[in-house]
Amino acid sequence: MRSTIRNVAEEAGVSIATVSLVLRGIEGRTTDETRERVIQVARRLSYTPVKPPTSQNRPLDTGIVTLVPEHREMEKHDLHMLTYQGVVSVAREYGYDVLTSVGKESQQYGKQEKTRYLDRRSDGFIFAVSYQGPWEKALHLLPEYNIPSVACFRPEAPDGVAAVCVDNVGAVRTAVQHLIENGHRRIAYLCGPPDNFDEAKRRAAWLQVMQEHDLDTSEQFLVPGSGPRHALDTKAMASVAKLGVTAVVCYNDAEALWLWRLLEEQGLKVPDDISLVGIDDNPHAGPRGLTTLGHSFIDIGRLAMEAWIELKNGGEARDCYKLAPVKLISRASVRNLSD
Repeated sequence: MRSTIRNVAEEAGVSIATVSLVLRGIEGRTTDETRERVIQVARRLSYTPVKPPTSQNRPLDTGIVTLVPEHREMEKHDLHMLTYQGVVSVAREYGYDVLTSVGKESQQYGKQEKTRYLDRRSDGFIFAVSYQGPWEKALHLLPEYNIPSVACFRPEAPDGVAAVCVDNVGAVRTAVQHLIENGHRRIAYLCGPPDNFDEAKRRAAWLQVMQEHDLDTSEQFLVPGSGPRHALDTKAMASVAKLGVTAVVCYNDAEALWLWRLLEEQGLKVPDDISLVGIDDNPHAGPRGLTTLGHSFIDIGRLAMEAWIELKNGGEARDCYKLAPVKLISRASVRNLSD
């Protein structure tokens, strides 16, 4: 079995990052003694030092995959923690460790960020990010160096990057059809953040299925629920009460629950006056009785790791695409108008 960078690190008594620095010829970060010890171990184990990423011919085998979360404080976001759990569960099966990236993703992508993505401290990346922004350049850059990478929560990704996504079209289509089956014809859509990948697909799906049933898709029925980065637009939400609709499909459960609260403040009742359907089945949806389209963030993580393994083993990015299924969870927020 060919020696890996992990074998060199263990034998030399240093970290994998230190081995990477030494083998790439980066000076000033290690002592001469450490550098010599790493080189001697690499030679003894027949592990050949490689050149910097701009000219190396093959990737290092570190036995590590890096998860890049949208927010540095992962513990505050179910999306990240559950996705992480899914990634780890599959990584264990294949003998991989999972490293989490804690760079300042909100800062503009620059030379330092480029170095971070190409330093070969891991075999590749899984991006758990749903917004357009500073990660785009990294996602376009990594395939140039044959670094396997997967983008979660995206219906599509740059060439060479595999994508894993929730079945947004299926979710919205099921939501609208459920409302139609319960007698609803005037159905609004509460939009999500304009810089979110899921939002674009969900809005388009609402338009398509409504048109298929010859239902009104007037612009007024597309209600802004939030601005960039989930900044809630409560004023626009409150306008739903004046639209004359009997039901609303919401971008996600969080917006649906906010809308529910605003409708009650205006003296309206859910579902007696307006029915609501959300997406995500977040922890607060069940106790409130919100009908939703459920999916699992853990499943997203599992699928992402599976896609990454396939990509690393030579698969084409387009063939590694994964779609997480959704299911209708019917609760008390939808009224049957025929009752």
